[in-house]
Amino acid sequence: MNTYTYSYRKDSSNEPIGRVLATSLFEARGMISKIKRLDIDLIDDLFLIKKINDHEQPDKRHTR
Repeated sequence: MNTYTYSYRKDSSNEPIGRVLATSLFEARGMISKIKRLDIDLIDDLFLIKKINDHEQPDKRHTR
């Protein structure tokens, strides 16, 4: 499974608004369309979807 983040295409900061676990970009698009309750054809127009590499993910085992 890969992690994909999505952000608004018109947002210049490209700050991720969500993430999904999927096996492919096509599956990630489908999951985002269900989350946002939009037609899958609109997803590419509204959102920028990027695959996150393992080294880009924050370490969740970090303790204070």
